[in-house]
Amino acid sequence: MSPSSTVTSAHVRGFDEPLLTLATYSFPSGHTVAATLFYGLLACYLVMRGRRWLPVAGATLMVLLVACSRMYLGVHYLSDVLAAVAEGVAWLAICVTGMSTWRRRREAGKQQ
Repeated sequence: MSPSSTVTSAHVRGFDEPLLTLATYSFPSGHTVAATLFYGLLACYLVMRGRRWLPVAGATLMVLLVACSRMYLGVHYLSDVLAAVAEGVAWLAICVTGMSTWRRRREAGKQQ
């Protein structure tokens, strides 16, 4: 068996014979949403502490790794993980906006 046929059969096997099977449908990927929120909040915290691009690059890499692992295992399609990233970014925006607003109001209350 040549190396190229091994790669092809492993690639095709992703959805024909998944490594894991689920009894229910799962749209969007909960693991990817959680990874987007967790690593996104961690990156926001580190950026506020003075770091610049490294936390954002690390968070992006970790989210991509989780998303790719879900597709590799055969438990999610590309649409599942893309929707999960979109949902996670939306929740991240809500959380960061809420915390920024709360902190600004708290600091304004201390100055009065």
